[in-house]
Amino acid sequence: MKKYIFLPTIILLFVAQIQAQEEITYEIPRWHIGVELGINPLFGVISYQPNIRDTRRTYLDQDGDYYGVYTHFGQAIRISSFSIGIKPEYVIKKRLTLATGLRLHFFKATLDYNQDFFLWKLSETETSTNYVKIENISQTNFYLEVPLEVRLFPREKDYFARHYFVFGAAFNFLIASQEQVNFVNPQMEKYRSQVLSDLNDPNIFLCSVYAGIGLKLGKMKNPFGNIEIHFPEVTFGKRKSLVNTIDGFGIRILTTMNFPVDKKHKLVYKVMD
Repeated sequence: MKKYIFLPTIILLFVAQIQAQEEITYEIPRWHIGVELGINPLFGVISYQPNIRDTRRTYLDQDGDYYGVYTHFGQAIRISSFSIGIKPEYVIKKRLTLATGLRLHFFKATLDYNQDFFLWKLSETETSTNYVKIENISQTNFYLEVPLEVRLFPREKDYFARHYFVFGAAFNFLIASQEQVNFVNPQMEKYRSQVLSDLNDPNIFLCSVYAGIGLKLGKMKNPFGNIEIHFPEVTFGKRKSLVNTIDGFGIRILTTMNFPVDKKHKLVYKVMD
């Protein structure tokens, strides 16, 4: 007899629980504009210029390559890459947004050995070779980057802290490049143009695709922030700098402050709490 009473009781409690749920209405501005800052640690393979000579030559393997993180190798080469940009974002559905914008992307490579200097070959004949002593060489490339991104929120509710997934591509167009050579002896300044002429010209265009995760902090009807990690970020095309790099991958870490605009156009939807 008890089982005949127990089963209906469970069903009634379940129905009562459903009826007790409240319906929440969200009104989210469809347009937001974000100001973002990002850094880009890079990975891949570096192949050094043939003009470089070093007394110990302990930094090369049999193929003359480095494998691993760019910023290691006994401080032989330092690569820094960061970006700043503006990104409008449109709320398509309650769990889906689309964003694009413009970024100014800085990519700087500095060749600076952990010794006092390294040798750069200027010319070579059958009987002699001419070198100059260099403390460091740097090249800074400035790219105008156009991203195209989709964000997917697993949950419909607009919690204050709400995680999401991001999928995107970025198109980089070179707008400027600067190079600098610091010689050990100021009298070697006359060879500056010759050394710079031996450096690789940077890519005019680069394309990358990426996926990642993010955390939104704040309600979307108010100003809110995003923290994102893009990994992997795969770059297509052979990146050129002081050194040649093969197609590689990296990480991008972004922080964004978003502000709602055009509050008249809203996405209105309801969810059960």
